[in-house]
Amino acid sequence: MYLHLKPSCDSRQVNPYWIPPTMDYLDPKKELRHNVILFTGYILLAVAIVMATLILLKLSYGFGLGKDGTVIQNGLVYFSSQPHPASIYVDGQLKTSKTNTRMLLPAGIYDVKLARSGYGDWQRKIELDGGDVEHFDYPFLFPKSLVTTKLQAQPAVPALMTQSPDRRWLIVQQGAINEFVVYDLKNPAKPAAPMALPAGSITKATAGETWQLAEWADDNNHLLLQHGFDGRTEYVMANRSEPALSVNLNTTLAINPAKLTLNNRKYDQYYIYDAATAGLQSVSLKTPVPASLLARVLAYKTYDNDTVLYITDSGAPAGKVLVKLLAGSKTYNIRSLPAGTGYLVDLTTYSGTMYVAVGATSDNRVFIYKDPADQLNRQPDHVAVSSQVLRVEAVNYLKFSDTAQYIMVENGSHFAVYDIENKKAYNYTTNLPLDAPQAHAQWMDGNRLLYVSGAKLAVFDYDNANSRLLMTANSGYLPAFAPDFKFVYSLAPNAAGQLDLDQTALLIPADQ
Repeated sequence: MYLHLKPSCDSRQVNPYWIPPTMDYLDPKKELRHNVILFTGYILLAVAIVMATLILLKLSYGFGLGKDGTVIQNGLVYFSSQPHPASIYVDGQLKTSKTNTRMLLPAGIYDVKLARSGYGDWQRKIELDGGDVEHFDYPFLFPKSLVTTKLQAQPAVPALMTQSPDRRWLIVQQGAINEFVVYDLKNPAKPAAPMALPAGSITKATAGETWQLAEWADDNNHLLLQHGFDGRTEYVMANRSEPALSVNLNTTLAINPAKLTLNNRKYDQYYIYDAATAGLQSVSLKTPVPASLLARVLAYKTYDNDTVLYITDSGAPAGKVLVKLLAGSKTYNIRSLPAGTGYLVDLTTYSGTMYVAVGATSDNRVFIYKDPADQLNRQPDHVAVSSQVLRVEAVNYLKFSDTAQYIMVENGSHFAVYDIENKKAYNYTTNLPLDAPQAHAQWMDGNRLLYVSGAKLAVFDYDNANSRLLMTANSGYLPAFAPDFKFVYSLAPNAAGQLDLDQTALLIPADQ
């Protein structure tokens, strides 16, 4: 049997070029059109990505739109405060954000105020450039009304009051000349612990005796003390936690130095300065035989265990002295200064870079150098170039702040300060005279200075902004701050004319 198939008249048989609808990609024209559409989509997507990236980049660099639609560049400002939160006012307008926070502000000059109920305001004029990132993480709001509590009456005028670098330990001489008490400021409720130096650690005097702090070691346990007696001086390495282990370094090392300082802040390593020969030697408890280091040294400051910044008259022209830096085995000539009787030297590192500050009282200037050794290594035939010069008449004090960001030079109430981070210098005279016997101000922390004026503790920012008079204080003793800065401790006169150790809260009761 045969199956007869009837011929179809379907157009698919009539058109030999017919392509099924599901196979459009075989049509050259449609394939071209499809590719054009696809390519155009890729281009549009790429343009969108580039635009989004540019927008994000502009925002990250502080660009934005002003009220009139123009493109402006903002700056980023971080605000923190102690205590926090504190309200933020910019040009008198209250912002919704509070400390600790950050905000974008158009480039410009602003009056900023931080405020919190019960505290004095912190205020500053700030100048912000487009793209800048500014950090104001140091504002300190002091209570409007201070509450002071008597901790302990002093039976006699203490010969010494000193605080460890970590701010935890406060040592006050009390009783016999070799007796002290130690306060744990991290645990202020704990009773003070006695600290009696062994009888053999100091020489018995026939007349008046004094104590003076030379330097704390980096372990916050040992402190180098200078004992004055019968017109002479000796050095004692006191051990806070085990006072029986305290030693008289003059007798232990068989030395009689005009000055003794720690090497790299280690309690068992020292630099010996002999005023008669102007020689500098190194010695340690492990190696008690002094080794000569430098000759004809008129002033010096050490850093780490192999760096000495010093002033010498050896090889200097007439009427001049030379500033030199000994780093390891290499000596660098920094500059010359007018010869005189008072010299200022200090050095430290900030953000991994060494900074050196040198000056002469008679020159009324202090020169600041950024890594002079590196300058001279790179260009040995050139002289080191100072990055800043601070000017104060008859300058007699120089000190880096706790964070090393600021360098302060001073004579009485006349100050000059250099901000290493922001490369800005400030010159000012405070309207608060220093009470005797203070010779100079001290850094309260990394950003504030303090001294006693009119029997009150005066505190102000590095540039003399936000000056405050706090509680009663005795100018013969430097106040001590708790590690968290919630309390300040001071020796102050009582109604009977004696001294009390007082504790003053830096937080209002509601915040304690």
